[in-house]
Amino acid sequence: MFFVWLSCLAAIFVYLRVQAPSYKRFALLIILLSILETIGNSISFFGRIKNLFFFNFVFAIELIALPFFYRSWLHSAGLKKVIPVYLIIFPLFALINWFFIQRFYTLHTYDFVFGGAFVLLLSIAYLWELYTNEGAKNILRDPVFWFSIAYFTFFSVSVPYYGMMNYLLTNHRDFAGLYYEIMMDGAICLTNVLLTIGFLCILIPAKEPES
Repeated sequence: MFFVWLSCLAAIFVYLRVQAPSYKRFALLIILLSILETIGNSISFFGRIKNLFFFNFVFAIELIALPFFYRSWLHSAGLKKVIPVYLIIFPLFALINWFFIQRFYTLHTYDFVFGGAFVLLLSIAYLWELYTNEGAKNILRDPVFWFSIAYFTFFSVSVPYYGMMNYLLTNHRDFAGLYYEIMMDGAICLTNVLLTIGFLCILIPAKEPES
């Protein structure tokens, strides 16, 4: 949780000090997700209650908000048209899954794989646009570059894991637990470090070269 709170602290500074609406909305999202993740872990740790239903709600918020964020930064006309369609289909799919397929108290892996794969696609698309943009300046000073690296890292690890979770828990339970402890926990830590770097790029303006 330390790295989650670290990115949350950086997001609070961005929200209070930066006026750009897209950055403020993203910072508010990270603050909200950090608070919800803290609550979710507290439910499990202190209350001894299964928190899967709570994280289904958290994942849904994240997987709706992130494509909305990328719509402000991507230049691809095709993706800009696809994102609103996703923002209609994903909530409907999540509701159907919630009430009729995986139900309330089961981790909604179908939602996560569907939405996570889409966010992974958007992060790759943004990185590709940076790579092919000959006029791009130092990409290491681009906050959304770091945000995209963060989500590329997280969803590259988590989407395959959740996609195979039922099979792994049935046939390779020990491996599933080990994968989560090493790969998933590592990806979560690294993701929040990368988000923090992105927020620092917003807070610390790049210096102009001396003439």
